Amino acid sequence: MQAQLSAFENVEVRVDVVDYPQAVARTGSHDFDMLISSAVIQDPDSPLWLAFHSASSGNNVGVSDPELDAALDAGRISESVDERKPAYNTVQERLAELVPGIWYYRAVPGVVWADNVHGVEVYALGSPLPEEIWVTE
Repeated sequence: MQAQLSAFENVEVRVDVVDYPQAVARTGSHDFDMLISSAVIQDPDSPLWLAFHSASSGNNVGVSDPELDAALDAGRISESVDERKPAYNTVQERLAELVPGIWYYRAVPGVVWADNVHGVEVYALGSPLPEEIWVTE
């Protein structure tokens, strides 16, 4: 990323690698021009609200948009997928319009199990549903 951005005229990129406590402190105080972070997106959502709602302390990029906030609120409290879909469509549209970050990687989590483990089903970001798992001897 540093090499790509440095190819532009009048753009200087300096990478500052810090330890975890310093990274947390700098992120919390907004002491950065750019940072690598994440926004976990799952349904029903909570982390997406934490990452982008203007009232959230986890809104590290500082995005503040009433339409985005309203859609995040609606998606978070809606009780069915059919109610959440329009809210999260609006969230997606607002994030595309506001560009608070650049998504450049999607996690591909996995679950590994032995031959004697059965009924493994995953949801959201690869979390197993424990109530469906059973073991043979």
